[in-house]
Amino acid sequence: MAKKILFPSFAYPGHTHDFTIFKELFAGLDFFGRLVYVDSGFTGIKKQIRGASIHLPQKATKNHPLTQEQKAGNTGLAKIRVVVENAIAKMKAFFVLRIENRLKIKQRLERVRHS
Repeated sequence: MAKKILFPSFAYPGHTHDFTIFKELFAGLDFFGRLVYVDSGFTGIKKQIRGASIHLPQKATKNHPLTQEQKAGNTGLAKIRVVVENAIAKMKAFFVLRIENRLKIKQRLERVRHS
């Protein structure tokens, strides 16, 4: 299976949450017929996009633990998402996502991004 980055975003300062970036970049885009796999940090994504098949893991609460079926579903989602998470980890290992440490001038980053 070929693996490639489909959409690199701009660099965001500090600890900006992925869902915040998602809402900023993809608000209003048509996701009709797309499969969207996200982690539990994207609770509320169904309000942001329409027409997509959204796969979001189930969350347990104090009074409502997950059933075996829900746990199995979460495991299946995790097996799909682990490919993405591993790719992000490899980029971090090579400091690709730590641009602030390497490129002090963001215009250089943008030139690299668009070339």
